[in-house]
Amino acid sequence: MFCIPADTDWSCAYSVEELEEMRQDDVKSAAMLRSETLAWYTLAALCAYQIGVCPETIRPCAARCGSAGTWAVAPVTSAAYAALPLRTIGGVFTPHITGGQWVNSCRCASASACDCSFVSEVYLPGPVGAIESVIINGQERDPSTYRIDNGDRLVSLDPDAPWPLCSDPLAGPEDENSFLVTYYRGAAPNELTKFAAGMLAVEFYKACTGGKCRLPAGVTQITRQGVTMEVQTGMFPGGFTGIREVDAVIRIYNPYGLKKPPRVLSPDSPSERRRYTTWSA
Repeated sequence: MFCIPADTDWSCAYSVEELEEMRQDDVKSAAMLRSETLAWYTLAALCAYQIGVCPETIRPCAARCGSAGTWAVAPVTSAAYAALPLRTIGGVFTPHITGGQWVNSCRCASASACDCSFVSEVYLPGPVGAIESVIINGQERDPSTYRIDNGDRLVSLDPDAPWPLCSDPLAGPEDENSFLVTYYRGAAPNELTKFAAGMLAVEFYKACTGGKCRLPAGVTQITRQGVTMEVQTGMFPGGFTGIREVDAVIRIYNPYGLKKPPRVLSPDSPSERRRYTTWSA
């Protein structure tokens, strides 16, 4: 079962009255739904999946610092240091001085990687375009009590309500021990993407109902030495549709013609804690 936004914008081709009449016809309504589904998932693919079509629900676990999630403090004296070597319980530490004390904190590779206060956060497969809901123990959290940092970190803004470490994988949204986050992975549907999807849907609908549409046929005729041949070029050569309004939106979200979102992975790079907010209610 495909999931698509409920308010695809068909206004480029039909009036409100025409659309209402079309949706009352079972055959036309079914063709419209197929056209909208094709349009949204085509647009997402051409944008390298950097736009969200349907919200996802996941059960996250809180980010931890090392396996024990702890740090140790010792006074700065040579005797104390000799008697009590700095260590963590089961985690990786980087000893450094802060406030006149030796502190063992996890994965502090540079000054920008460390914060001066505890932050309750969970990592979400990103990029996160918008949060639809956060449900804990059957209760929905007020959107003003959390935000998204760095495109993939859900940060609790309520110091008295940190995120649970984990949730019961069998618990439903209304049950105890539930922790569910529903969000758009990629840019949430907006006026631009709704309009572009509507433009595509109109053309898919025309193709489905025998009308004249602007979608490329995917076949090119070439002539070499008096011989004419048909060459299959793909439906959207170059990653564009040939419809200028739709292609303008594709260029906004995927200006370099990528096939999928870029990722940078390195086992040698520590996860630094940068501080910039990418979404908040």
